[in-house]
Amino acid sequence: MAFLEFLVSKLATVFTLGMFSSGFQTVQKIKKQGTGNIPILPFVTMATSAFVWTNYGLMKGDGTILFVNFIGCVLNCTYILLYYWYTPNKKVVYKTVGGFVGILMLVHMYSNVYHANQEQAIEFFGLFGNVLAIAMFASPLAQLRVVIETGSTESMSFLLSFMVCVQCLLWWWYGVLISDFYVMFPNIIGTVLGFIQLAVFGYFKNKQPLNVSKVLQDV
Repeated sequence: MAFLEFLVSKLATVFTLGMFSSGFQTVQKIKKQGTGNIPILPFVTMATSAFVWTNYGLMKGDGTILFVNFIGCVLNCTYILLYYWYTPNKKVVYKTVGGFVGILMLVHMYSNVYHANQEQAIEFFGLFGNVLAIAMFASPLAQLRVVIETGSTESMSFLLSFMVCVQCLLWWWYGVLISDFYVMFPNIIGTVLGFIQLAVFGYFKNKQPLNVSKVLQDV
């Protein structure tokens, strides 16, 4: 069982770091074409989620959760800095980052005031981390409407969807092995949502696409 836990944790770490590293592709696009319509929100959301889970791993003494989310936090903060460097609309960065920093400060203040012992603080950060994780896993579903209406999968990345799906499955399994509900729950939801994305991708990949630009305008 110890070996299985070790193996699953390492596989989950590799797939998660791969997902976090996918931001480099977006940054390269920003360097060549500017920020354009690329939003900063995904970077900020992932950095916030990674920061919360870093705290959770630190309080629980779980080196796997701590390590992978610390790296994720550093990477996404780097993406945010590069986005700030290349974007002409720096006010959006100030507002978005400032809003999330304010939320994190309130979360820490609330945790310090109302959760005096370690166990309560762990439960609070676990719940908050669940909310952020589920929100992140559900966010790509907005793209599915365009895919279904146009019959085109151009707006989806099969590789990223596959990595997220496998990553969630591995983290769910890891949560089962260490008996941690806060790790299991959001990742089983993420696994189901990931399979839905892959199923939609598989169904529409050979379909004749409609006019994508028209549907996007209607959206």
